[in-house]
Amino acid sequence: MKNFILRVITGAAYVAAIFAALFTTMPVFFAVFGIIMLFALNEFYKNLKVKDITVDLVLSNALAVGIYLLPIVKFYSIEFPLLSIVIVLALALFAIELFRNDEQPFQRIAFSLCGIIYVCVPFSLLALYKVENSVDFFCTFAPSSYMILLLFAFTWINDTFAYLTGMLLGKHPLCPKISPKKTIEGFAGGCFFTIVCAAVIAYVYMEGMELHIVGLAVLIVIASTLGDMVESRFKRWVGVKDSGKMLPGHGGFLDRFDSVIFSIPIFFAYLQIFG
Repeated sequence: MKNFILRVITGAAYVAAIFAALFTTMPVFFAVFGIIMLFALNEFYKNLKVKDITVDLVLSNALAVGIYLLPIVKFYSIEFPLLSIVIVLALALFAIELFRNDEQPFQRIAFSLCGIIYVCVPFSLLALYKVENSVDFFCTFAPSSYMILLLFAFTWINDTFAYLTGMLLGKHPLCPKISPKKTIEGFAGGCFFTIVCAAVIAYVYMEGMELHIVGLAVLIVIASTLGDMVESRFKRWVGVKDSGKMLPGHGGFLDRFDSVIFSIPIFFAYLQIFG
């Protein structure tokens, strides 16, 4: 019971943070998702230590922050050579290994870049979508906020109903070697209810866009399921149950955002193509 209460409180705080990021000001948006990105990224790096793999945390985090902030500098014409700094930091990841007494220098480089591609790039794409579709830097209350909210809503709906359907009807494992508890029935249930919710939302609030929104929902269901399984595979590889302990009842930030991390690039690409 105590764990359930903690899970509810943490979940409520998580939802409140997302709403604050989407419906207050742009600085809050960048701060909230930037903090989430850094926590998730460092959980990834921390878990690598179980396999005796370490990375240069200072350079990796600096590079991640630089990439994340590139959309602000570009679209608001800020006079700051951030892109040049990002390039130098990326090269420094390679150059610094010349002075380390390490037998596997390229392993360190590879996993450093892997974390940035896996965690940082999706959040940077989210930031890019936001600035591309906002006029005022200090006002984030825009149609783009509702679209990003749909991204999170479809992910939450899919996760919830996949779990409930799988628990009630699940018999056939979806991918037993990676995630034994996931079932084909759970995946189908999550997909069905997400499509229904997407159709209702589009019919009520976005008339004429029903097919686009349902199509987006289907892609997010597939991407979020893959994202969950990728993180499950990672945790099995390093031998941990949760990526972290900072979110009571939910594990770590990577546990909470694994589905969203995979959904963001699909969300961004879909809207770039279909508007």
